Formats: sequence, C-alpha cells, structure tokens
Amino acid sequence: MKSTTYKTLLICTVLLIAVLTCGVSAPTRQSGVLIIQDERPQMDVLAKFFTEKGKLPVTIIDQQSLPTQLSAYKAVIVFIHRELHEQTERAIIDYTKAGGRLIALHHSISSRKAENKFYFDFLGIQLNKGPMEDGGYAWKASNWTLVNLNTKHYITNHNIEWEEQVIYTSSDQPAVEKLYPGIGLKDDSEVFINHRFTDGRQKTVLCGLIYTDKATGKTYMQDRGAWIKESGKGTIVYLMPGHCKSDYQNENVARMILNAVNWQNKSQTQ
Repeated sequence: MKSTTYKTLLICTVLLIAVLTCGVSAPTRQSGVLIIQDERPQMDVLAKFFTEKGKLPVTIIDQQSLPTQLSAYKAVIVFIHRELHEQTERAIIDYTKAGGRLIALHHSISSRKAENKFYFDFLGIQLNKGPMEDGGYAWKASNWTLVNLNTKHYITNHNIEWEEQVIYTSSDQPAVEKLYPGIGLKDDSEVFINHRFTDGRQKTVLCGLIYTDKATGKTYMQDRGAWIKESGKGTIVYLMPGHCKSDYQNENVARMILNAVNWQNKSQTQ
C-alpha cells in the first residue's frame, strides 16, 4: 500500500514539474522591435532613432529571414514596398491576432498588396482602380501635409512638435473647416490618395492628409494619414509617412513611430 502511495506521489510530482516547466518555457514578449523590410536605408535611419532615443533593441530582417515565431517582439514593423510573401502575410496576421503590435509603414498599403489573399481584409482596406479624380487609388511623389486630427492621443502628441497650423476639412462628411496642427513632408516624399476603409468605424483615425495635385489644381483632404485598428487580441497601427530617408530624418515622424511602439492602448492618451 505504501509502495502504491509513493508511486502515485512520484507520478504527480513529475506531472507538476512538467506543467511548471512548460509555463516557464512559453514565449514572453520582450522589449525588442522587429523590422521586416525590403528597402534597408530608410529602416537604418529609423533603427538608429529607436536605439538612441528610445533605448530599444532593433532587429532588421528581410522576408527570406523571417523567424518561425514573432511572439517574442514588443512590436513588429512592416516596411515592404514590393511583394508581400504569403509566409510573411500569415505570420504578421497570426502575431497581431495573438496580441502583438503591428506597425505598418507607408507602402505597407499599396496596389501590390491587393494581390494577397488575406491582408487587405485584415487591415480593412480597399484600393479602387480608375482615375484618381473619380476615386481610384493613386500614389504621388510630392510635397504633402500630415494633419493631426486626434490632438489628445499619445501616438500623435507625446514629445512631438507639430510645425504649423493648417486649414482642414475632415473627409468624414458632413464636417466643418477648422485649423489643425500639421507637419509638412517635402522633397522626395510620397503620398497615397483614396485609401478606402471597408470596416465602417472600427478604426480610430489619428491623422489626415492634404495634397494638391499640380496637374489639376485639386486639393485632396482625406482622413487616412494614420490610424489604429484592433484585431483579435492585438493592434494594427498604420502611418502613411515614410517613403524616403528624409521622412524618418524628421524627428517628429520618427517619434510618432516610436510612440506607436510604446503606446499602452487604453491606459495612455496624451
């Protein structure tokens, strides 16, 4: 009888140790940031800012070097201009839905990504074809202005100096014209026109954009410059700036991306 009791206790102890060991070995989120990119120079500028100003460790990889698990990273930044590989698409969606912070920069929303099976549904985005003036998606290498439409949010306001005041009318009509803080992006920057939301009001809009087309003289004001969307247990943050190195050399833009990493959701506003 004593032998049986001893064996039972031994088995229970072994099982308990196994359970505790599994708990210890489970992946936990760390402070590091992973950047998945296919244009390195811009991301080198951003990574330097993160390490110097944010004291954050940064790992920069291409899609061919994608790790099997992303769950260890505090945030994953996507800066992919060309094809978004299906393996990457699935990995970043799974990471976000499991509780990760995905930060999609600039051409993370572009016509090439419309070829992916799940990505645009995940983002709640659609790009229509046709002329820009009729609502078709377009990209323009040009000066443009990022407009702060959410002046109490941590991402768009913590340690950021908005350089000017601009007259803006929200594209969420009906709306009234008023002054908002703005940041001018110049030189070889790039703006996207006619990003369409497919998810109603699931997104929190942070910024709008102002772009004046030189060919037609028409000015576009659209609430699409930056936004947040909850997905599963995680969060997507999209920021349109970031085509060229000079965008990231603007400390206000780089700080906004750093804020997107550090933002603690509902616990932080300003």
